[in-house]
Amino acid sequence: MKQFIFSLLVLCDVASPVLHSLKYFHTASSGVPNFPEFVSVGMVDDVKITHYDSNTQRVIPKQDWMDKVTADDPQYWERNTGILKDVQHMFKDYIDVLKKHFNQTGGLHTFQSIYGCEWDDETDTVDSFSHFGYDGEDLIVFDWETMSWIGPSPKAFFTKERWDTVEIYLKHIKYHQREECTWWLKKYLTYGKNTLQRTVPPSVSLLQKSPSSPVACHATGFYPDRVMVFWSRDREELHEEVEHGELLPNPDGTFQISAELSLASVRPEDWGRYACKLQLHGLRDDIITPLEPGRIRSNRAKASSVGVAIGVVAAVVVVVMVLVAAGVALYKKKKNERVLHSLKYFLTASSGVPNFPEFVAVGMVDELQIDYYDSNTQRAQPKQDWMDKVKTDEPQYWERQTGSLKDVQHMFKDYIEVLKKHFNQTGGLHTFQSIYGCEWDDETDTVDSFSPFGYDGEDLIVFDWEKMSWIGPSPKAFFTKERWDTVEIYLKHIKYHQREECTWWLKKYLIYGKNTLQRTVPPSVSLLQKSPSSPVACHATGFYPDRVMVFWTRDGEELHEEVEHGELLPNPDGTFQISAELSLASVRPEDWGRYACKLQLHGLRDDIITPLEPGRIRSNRAKASSVGVAVGVVAAVVVVVMVLVAAGVALYKKKKKNERANHPPPGSDNSYELSEKLNPPPDVPAEN
Repeated sequence: MKQFIFSLLVLCDVASPVLHSLKYFHTASSGVPNFPEFVSVGMVDDVKITHYDSNTQRVIPKQDWMDKVTADDPQYWERNTGILKDVQHMFKDYIDVLKKHFNQTGGLHTFQSIYGCEWDDETDTVDSFSHFGYDGEDLIVFDWETMSWIGPSPKAFFTKERWDTVEIYLKHIKYHQREECTWWLKKYLTYGKNTLQRTVPPSVSLLQKSPSSPVACHATGFYPDRVMVFWSRDREELHEEVEHGELLPNPDGTFQISAELSLASVRPEDWGRYACKLQLHGLRDDIITPLEPGRIRSNRAKASSVGVAIGVVAAVVVVVMVLVAAGVALYKKKKNERVLHSLKYFLTASSGVPNFPEFVAVGMVDELQIDYYDSNTQRAQPKQDWMDKVKTDEPQYWERQTGSLKDVQHMFKDYIEVLKKHFNQTGGLHTFQSIYGCEWDDETDTVDSFSPFGYDGEDLIVFDWEKMSWIGPSPKAFFTKERWDTVEIYLKHIKYHQREECTWWLKKYLIYGKNTLQRTVPPSVSLLQKSPSSPVACHATGFYPDRVMVFWTRDGEELHEEVEHGELLPNPDGTFQISAELSLASVRPEDWGRYACKLQLHGLRDDIITPLEPGRIRSNRAKASSVGVAVGVVAAVVVVVMVLVAAGVALYKKKKKNERANHPPPGSDNSYELSEKLNPPPDVPAEN
C-alpha cells in the first residue's frame, strides 16, 4: 500500500499544497496482558504531542513546546484528563457491548478510533475523518457527505443502527471536527513552529552494492517529510527501471528515502544523461546529483551487513523518538528450521537534537523491548513485568545497569566530540550509534555476535569476529579503527563479554519471559479481494511468534511468479499479521481448485492450508477500502505504543510553493478535545 501511495504521489505535479494534520488515536483493549486497557495518542503533522493511558490516568505533553498551551488555557491538561477518563470508560463499555452482540467470551479484543482533520494552508480547505475498528478490522466510518455512519461489512449494521440515533452528535460533529479541530491545529502549529515548520536540507549519496546492482539515490537527514526523489534522463522523469523506497525516520527526527535506478538498459556512454533529482518543501532549489562513477559509494562484503545493522539501530531508536519503529525482525523459516533467539542493545548518543535525550539505550530480547534508559531519567527501567524477576537472582541488577549505562553515555558523548573535531564539524545535528549483542541457536547451541557502529546515519566500523579486529566500509573508518585496535583489553575480553556472557543473559531472559516470548498463538487466515480483477490476498493475523511463512501453492508446489509477499506487521495485541497476494491474471476459473494458501508457523505442528474457493473470499467495495487504510493506520500507531513498532509517519507530498501566513483562528472558548465527548461509541447521547 505504501508503494502504491508513493507511486500516485510521484505522478502529481510538484506544486501541490501543504497539508497539516491533527489526529487522535484511541485504543481500548480487553484481555491484553501487561498493557493499559486504554491508550490515547495525539499527533500534529505525525509528531506525537500528547499521551494518556489508563495506568497513569493523566494526559501528558510529549513535546516541550506543548507546555505553551497553559499560557492560553491554564486548565488545559486537567480538563483533557477528565475528558479522556470519560472516553476510556465509554470505549471499555463498548467493547463489552460488542462482545455481547457477537457472542464472544474471553480472548483478546480491541476497539479503536482515529479521528481529526487535515488543513490545506494555501486553500484553507479542511477535511475531517472519524473511523472505528474492532479486533483489527474496519467497523464503521463517518461519511461527511451524507452526515451518517457507514460500514464495510454486515458487522457494522448493529453499530450504525445505534449511533445514527445520537442526533446531538450528528448536529455538532461538523463544528467540532472541522472548525474547532482546525482552530487547535493552527494553535499547535504556532506553538511548535520551530520544530514542525523547520526545513533541514538532506545529504544525498549514490550507493551501489556491486557493479551489477541498481544505483540507489539515497537522501537522508532532511525535514520535513514532504519530499520527492526521482531519476531523470535528459531532464525527463523516468518511471520504468526505477524503484522507489519507503520514507523512513532517522534517530535525530529527520527522514531518509531512496530511489533505485536499474542499470540493465543504461549504456556506460549514456551515464551523463542520467541524474537524481530531489525536491523538498522549504528548499528553493532542487538538488540534482548526476550519475557519475566517481560519485558512487560502494560497500562490499561485510560492509553491507553493517549497513543493515546500523539501519536497525536507527529504526529502533526512532521508535522511542517519533513513534516510528518498525523494527520487528522477520525470521522466515520452514517448520523444521532452527530457532534463533537474540539479545540486542541499541545505543544512540546525539548532539544538537532539540527536545530529545542526549543518550538513549534500548534492550531487546527476540525483538521485544525489555529495558530502557535515557540521559534525562538517568535510570535503567524494565519494560516487561517479568523483567522484575531478575532481582530475585541479582538484587542490585537495575542499579548496576544504571551505573554501566551512565558510563557508556559519557563515552558516547565524548566520542561524538572526537569525531566532530576529526571531521572538522561544528554545530549541527550529529549521532553516534551502536547495536551489539548475540544470537543463539537453541538446537545447535551455536552463537553469533555483532557489534557495528555508525556516525551521522552512515556505517562507521564493525568488529570482525574471525580476525578479531575492527573493519570499516569507508575511509572514514580508518581514524576510529586506528584508535580502537590499540585497546588491547577490549580485544581480549570482547569474545567473552559478547558471546559467553551475552548468551548466559539471553537464556536467563528467555526463562523469565517464557510465557510471553515462547508462546504460540495460531492465526486467523482469510482470503481478501478488493474487486473481481484484483489479486487475492491470503491474510493471516493474530499469530505469535513472528517466525512464519505464508505462500501460495499450485498442485501442492510453492509458487514464486504471480505472487507478491507483504511485510510482517504488528497488531495492537502484540501478535502479528502478514499477507501474500496471488495475481489471478493467468489463473483460469476452472483451475481455482489447484491453488491454495499455505501458512507455516513456528510452534504449530500442522500447516494451515486455505484453498482458493470463491465462497471463502471476503471482498470490500467502495468506501470500505478507504476505511481499511484509516483503521490500518490506527492499528499501526497504537502498536507503536505497545510493542515499539511504528511505522506510522504519514507521507504528505506537496508542491514547492512558499507557505502562506496562517489565517487567524476563529474564536472558540472550547478545546478541540471536547469533541472526544462528541465522538462517542456509547449508547447515551453526547454532552454539549
